[in-house]
Formats: sequence, structure tokens, C-alpha cells
Amino acid sequence: MVGQARILSPKEIKNIFQLLPTARDKAMFAIGIYTGLRVGEIVALRADQLFTESGNVRSILKVKRKKKKNVVYSDIPMHEKLKKVLADYYEPGKFGKWLFPSEAAASGHLTRAAAHNILAKAFETLGLEDASTHSMRRSCLTSMSRAGVPLRTIQEISGHASLSDLQAYLDVDPDDKRRAIDLLRY
Repeated sequence: MVGQARILSPKEIKNIFQLLPTARDKAMFAIGIYTGLRVGEIVALRADQLFTESGNVRSILKVKRKKKKNVVYSDIPMHEKLKKVLADYYEPGKFGKWLFPSEAAASGHLTRAAAHNILAKAFETLGLEDASTHSMRRSCLTSMSRAGVPLRTIQEISGHASLSDLQAYLDVDPDDKRRAIDLLRY
């Protein structure tokens, strides 16, 4: 769709993981691609949302989002590949409150702009036109939709207020349209 962030292919995702230089950068990208969180939500994650006190990766990521006058909670199961990336990132004593700490930022954690710059450099190096940090979210949600996950389930994970808001994120593959027509049996 014109004007929207690029949907990343599995090969592009693999190439991005290989290109990102640090465990932190890989963890940031993995969270985006396996949870559908926005980059601002990713950088503001607390370490205790992903790790237990003993340093084990949690099975569920609990996210609290403010939506106008309401608070929306999402419990996102952790993908096994995401758990592995996070385990590689974890070092005892490395984290205070924030998963992506930054002494340079007033917030105490990596800023949205810093995360954007890190990931944009990888997208540019690979020549991925129209890719942005929002590509992680669109790719995650579109992949679930293409796999047949019910839209209400995707909505619960993504935190979208309505199904119409969610549907604006999802891309339709021309092959999906062909398969849909081929299913007709009359």
C-alpha cells in the first residue's frame, strides 16, 4: 500500500538479523518482529517485563497501553526465537529498570529516535526502500493474518482499539487473492 511501511519478507528479516551488529540491536528488532510492538513501546520496556529476577526470559510479555481515556492490556506470548535472542542479550547486573538503558537520554532508556537511526541504517544498507521501524509491526501483524490467525486475536496482541484500525495495517498478498479464488468449488 502506498505510503505505508514496507512488509518485510522472511529473507529480509534474516538479513537484518545478520547485519545488526550488537545483541541489543538484535533484541530490539526481534521484539518488534515477534510482538508487533511500536518502536516507542519497545524502547520503553522495563527489564522486569521480559526477565524474571533470576534472569530467565518470561513466557508472557505484559504490555500496558493508554488509549484515549482507556488503558488496554495485552498479554503477548513470547516466541521461542525471541526468547533465544533475549537470552543472548541478557547479562547479570546489566539492567536497571530499563531493557534498553541509556545514560544519554533524560528518560533513562534508549530514545525512539536512537532506535529509529539504528534500524534505518540496517534498512538502508540492505536497500530496503520504504522500510522503517513501523515495518516490524506491519510485518508481524500481516504475517499472523496471512497464516490465518483470527483478526480478534491479532487485535488483542496489537492493542488496536478496533478491527478497522487493525485492518489498515494488514497487507494483502496477490497470491492470497489467487488462493482465495481457487478455493471456490461450485
